[in-house]
Amino acid sequence: MRSRHLRSPGALLAALCLLAVTLLLGAGQAYAAPAGADQRVRLGTPSGGESDAGVRIMPLGDSITDGFNVPGGYRSDLWQYLVADGHTDDFVGSQSNGPARLGDHDHEGHPGWRIDEIDAHAADWVRATSPRTVLLHIGTNDMVQNHDPAGAPARLSTLLTHITDAAPTADVLVSDLVPLADPVLESRAAQYNAAVPGVVSALAAQGRHVHFVAMHSALTTADLADGVHPTAGGYSKMAARWYSALVSSPVTRWEAENSAYASVHDADLLSSPTASGGVKAGHIDNADSYLQYVITAPYTGAYRMYVRAGNGMGSTCTHLLTVDDAPAVTVAYPSYGWEEWSMTGVDVHLRQGANTLRFAKGTCYAEIDAIDFATLGAPTPWI
Repeated sequence: MRSRHLRSPGALLAALCLLAVTLLLGAGQAYAAPAGADQRVRLGTPSGGESDAGVRIMPLGDSITDGFNVPGGYRSDLWQYLVADGHTDDFVGSQSNGPARLGDHDHEGHPGWRIDEIDAHAADWVRATSPRTVLLHIGTNDMVQNHDPAGAPARLSTLLTHITDAAPTADVLVSDLVPLADPVLESRAAQYNAAVPGVVSALAAQGRHVHFVAMHSALTTADLADGVHPTAGGYSKMAARWYSALVSSPVTRWEAENSAYASVHDADLLSSPTASGGVKAGHIDNADSYLQYVITAPYTGAYRMYVRAGNGMGSTCTHLLTVDDAPAVTVAYPSYGWEEWSMTGVDVHLRQGANTLRFAKGTCYAEIDAIDFATLGAPTPWI
């Protein structure tokens, strides 16, 4: 058995959920598993190496896209979601950084840049890489630098016009800004955020392929490392919100440490600097060890679940998952290192009302930060 004192992380972050639990399991929209698939559980596929093919996606913005404080930023978990669902994608851009679990490190994030500075180059970047999809989070530095914040929505409109002129068939997903801890900065950002949906709607009415993504509500100031940039957990919540937009389905998070619906037996809840709520479930080491969720489902049917797990054993490790009284199945996690999270996608069949999901010890050792649920809507061509 592992020592329970080998990995004691840093300071505990505030334990927060990505969205209210009822946003997903109150939605009442079933995810239809592929024809011929096991209707109880279907295992996902771990991410592979650097991508040079598939749907071209450009993450575009400033230091939050670059991943300040956390190399890779939201792109790491977003990549994990994409691969967990079997998508073949190619992140594009002139910049490159991120951890091993990020299968494609290319992006167009430029620390410190404002909307006008991105606009001066965006059309050239887009023409050079021909993205199918653009993920745009921009405007934070306009607020922080107090660079005519009132004029920022107009500058955003100009930027989007230039992007869509350069790539008229691309879809551009435009988010509002994540929260800012300083009340003055947040007040400026609130006015900008309020205007962003209108900017997007006006351009969409012209036939431009632009779409609004509500990012501000995905995080709180507790998810910020320095009052401006997200923590690792905050970036994970950004990834979930981007992925929700890309698959046209709410993606909601259930934290392993939330006693309202989760518990551990002969295992531990450990503070973690990279977990989305600051806590992970670990030391699921023994035959009677487990992490258990009680999930209330509004309908009987198939749901898509993503397990955010960490494995530093150097080889693939597993848990045994049981859903109610169904036979246990194996959920496998690649080894990227402790605190380096992977996403494994699993199709689960839940019945209306309360369901018990239990993760017990499999081979070697792995830790769980959280599980996410999605009910998939109409397929999009964006990924």
